[in-house]
Amino acid sequence: MITKDQIERVLRINGLEPTASDEEIRSVLVSANWHKDDTEMALMVLRENTHTHKSRVDTLHRVFNTDDRLKPETISALLGINVDMSSADIESIRQSKRQVSMPQLFSIVVASIAVSLAMLTALVMHYDLTLTAL
Repeated sequence: MITKDQIERVLRINGLEPTASDEEIRSVLVSANWHKDDTEMALMVLRENTHTHKSRVDTLHRVFNTDDRLKPETISALLGINVDMSSADIESIRQSKRQVSMPQLFSIVVASIAVSLAMLTALVMHYDLTLTAL
């Protein structure tokens, strides 16, 4: 866990005060090769109220209420596990899974025709039975 003292020390080493704007702090941390998520977490910790330990509401919502998936780079940074796939590779796999292949499309068409013929046959047989009963 990153502490406020550590972040302030890094900022002072780079010649920046902790009271500087978020953009300046972000640029210093990014130039120090910090990961984007670590930079956002550092800003949240830095802006935290030390007496009540409450952060700004928008920061909390951005951190905890996100639908983003972990990128391979984030997994590598957090866990130290080397992931051999890039984000582009994962996105191409997702795109290929979303498309319906030709055999799948053909089987869907054949199944729908078979079901409609079976329903039509049942309807004709029912109609024929009601006519003969009269």
